[in-house]
Amino acid sequence: MMPIRPVITRIAVTVALATGATVLGAAPASAAPNTWAAIAISVQTGNIGYSYEQPSAGAAASAAVDECDARGCQAAVQVTNGCAAVAQARNRAWGWAYAASLEEAKQAAVRATPGRGARVLAYTCTGAHR
Repeated sequence: MMPIRPVITRIAVTVALATGATVLGAAPASAAPNTWAAIAISVQTGNIGYSYEQPSAGAAASAAVDECDARGCQAAVQVTNGCAAVAQARNRAWGWAYAASLEEAKQAAVRATPGRGARVLAYTCTGAHR
């Protein structure tokens, strides 16, 4: 029998992914408009894929899922003109976030991850944020 915490964590992440990926904009006034990045994850395998410099949210999500290349990959976070990051805690809980800068996105992803010992596993940025 599986411990209840990992089961709840896996269910929560699955529900979050099933209800749709987070589409977020963190665009400073000076950023080039209409560029997108995304990160996709597979809760089952732990695979991660990312994309950047895509012309639309859909293109970014699709490219990230294609790169993830595993069963159950879904876009977790998309961002226009900014950075996104995903993190995972020791209990295998996932968290993700976006921000105008890479460092802010990484910090926010760690804070968004339930559990101890979260670390950033992947990140991506668009335009001048790279």
